[in-house]
Amino acid sequence: MGGMVAITMDVKLTKVTSSAMAGNSLSLQTVVGMVVVAFLWAICFPFIVVGLPDAPPILFAALRALLAGAFLIAIGMKLGRRFDCSFRRLVMLTLIGFSYTGMGLGGMFLGAGNVGPGVATVLANAQPLFAAILSIFVLKEVVTVRLYLGLFIGFVGVVVLALPDFDFGADRFVGVLYVLVGAVGTAIGNVLLKLQAGEEGVYWPMGIQLILGAAFLLVASLLAGEGFEVDWTWSFSGVVFVLAVPATALMVVLWYELLARAPLNELNPFTFLTPVFGLLIGALFFDEIFSAVEIAGIVITVLGLLVIVIVPNREKRIV
Repeated sequence: MGGMVAITMDVKLTKVTSSAMAGNSLSLQTVVGMVVVAFLWAICFPFIVVGLPDAPPILFAALRALLAGAFLIAIGMKLGRRFDCSFRRLVMLTLIGFSYTGMGLGGMFLGAGNVGPGVATVLANAQPLFAAILSIFVLKEVVTVRLYLGLFIGFVGVVVLALPDFDFGADRFVGVLYVLVGAVGTAIGNVLLKLQAGEEGVYWPMGIQLILGAAFLLVASLLAGEGFEVDWTWSFSGVVFVLAVPATALMVVLWYELLARAPLNELNPFTFLTPVFGLLIGALFFDEIFSAVEIAGIVITVLGLLVIVIVPNREKRIV
């Protein structure tokens, strides 16, 4: 399976500047790639819920990252890829591992057990907004009225999607904090990934940052006193495999290569499709029925993406 993934994903990309890419519309190939990324991210949530009873949350996240990282490094070794591990690159990968993998996955797994799905969905999908702010100062990306409008409409759609699951009756401050930390960590990691995107190699660097992120999560698990008691049932083993290989390893390789093709702020709004796919998965496999509010949320979310992807980008930058 690793060989097939490697052959499919191993494309040479040329790194271009954000300003040069900003004036071009996203290609169909890039749009399809981002839809796949959003779908792979969406399948995480139901599998996390299934696996949480069998393992502590932070340790569960560490196992996911560890297996995903080992899988990518194994592909890199099999392909005979050499990895230029300069000090600067190792520092960057450490920062990415801490933010994108450590904070991102840690917040996701902890939040899943403390916050309702509605609140978690909205907070997690604030990530593109955080990343947009960071990209202005770090990446110097072109930010236009069209992009801001698309981000705003897409986020409103996510809020509408989550309304049926909102529960204001309980005190969920800690859970909210976990999810927000995860969203901020993912945003920081995405900006750092964009800085690295286009450099030689993908399997080794992504594998290393996942391993480093797993190490951070293992330390956090020890500090939290979780212990190492895991119920390795066939169900849990299957959940870990799905979360680690397609939903993490394959997803992060595809995401990393897409970042070399287009500005982060043009790609990130596609993550708003994650709750949409989540609802579709629920309808197809769990016999869930869409409410009128959820249908409205899907329409609004897709409208926000259409503003970013289809509307011509002719206006001047505003930041």
